Order: sequence, then structure tokens, then C-alpha cells
Amino acid sequence: GCRLTDTEGRSYLDAMAGLWCVNIGYSNQEMAAAIQAQVSRLSYYHSFSSMANDVSTLLAQRLIAMAPAPMARVFFGLSGSDANDTEIKLVWYYNNVLGRPAKKKIISRVRGYHGVTTLTGGVTGLDNLHDGFDLPLPMIRYTRAPHRLWEAEPGMTDAEFSAALAADLEALILAEGPETVAAFIAEPL
Repeated sequence: GCRLTDTEGRSYLDAMAGLWCVNIGYSNQEMAAAIQAQVSRLSYYHSFSSMANDVSTLLAQRLIAMAPAPMARVFFGLSGSDANDTEIKLVWYYNNVLGRPAKKKIISRVRGYHGVTTLTGGVTGLDNLHDGFDLPLPMIRYTRAPHRLWEAEPGMTDAEFSAALAADLEALILAEGPETVAAFIAEPL
């Protein structure tokens, strides 16, 4: 379920879902049975250097079939940090292949959270994940967070605030030089 109990017997609602990754709840018996069955069959196998296994291949096929746009590949990661780190590296690689080596800047939002690796910790717009770690990296830029309570001018409508955020982002891209901005990363809804 969605509650945890401490050593004193107090119950807590885990509204953050274990840092956003326990969306099926704790002690989910269906998941426990599936994990046990898989571990009994094949507990681990890497997918490095074009290697695979039947379970990951079938999952990839299901994901491709569900995708709203045509896809040909699935890249599996281990965490949100790993996934965001990889997608930034792919954007950089893509621009290098196209002969755009200066297109490396990543724009994120102040107070946005994207992970704790060196790269994603830097893209994260939280000072406490930067302090003492020489972050953010020099190619990271930030724009205003979409937190209406703290960021909107008094009396602004949602539409006006959204338009102001979009204008801020566009102004930052233009100020940095669109030829140097590789991507904008934002939290999912």
C-alpha cells in the first residue's frame, strides 16, 4: 500500500512514493510473485554490447507497440538519474554526429529535480545538490520554476503565468544562442 510503519509503530502516508518510484505501493504481492518467478528463472543478465534476454525483448516489443509515435528501439535504464543522464548524452551525441559540437547547453528549471549523478545533479535546480560538488557544470542554464505561488506576479492568471514562463524560456535560448542550446529538461506532469 501507500503507508509505512516506523519502529515505534507510527504509520506514515508515503505521499512521495519512495522518491517517485513506488507507484504500485509497498508489499505488492503480484509484483513480489512476478519477481520471485523471474529470479527463479533468470535472476540477472546484462544488455550490454547487443546482448539481451527474452523478458527484456518482449517488454521492449510491448513498449514499442504502445508508443504514440513510431519507434524502433528501447533503451532500459536503472533509475531516473540514469535515464536523464543517458538522454542528455544522447542529445550531445546526436549534435556531434550532425556536426554541431557547440550545441551542448541544457536548460532546466530552478528547483527542478532530475537526479543525483554528476550530470543530473547539476541539471537539478536545487542548491543543496550542488553545494560542495562543483555543480552545476558550465553548460547548464536555469529558467524560472513553474511554481505559481512563488513565481507569478500578483493577479496573474494561469494563462498569463504560462505565457510569461514560455517567454522567459525563449529569451534565455535567444540570449545563450540557439546554436548552443541542446535541450530543455522539465518535470513530467
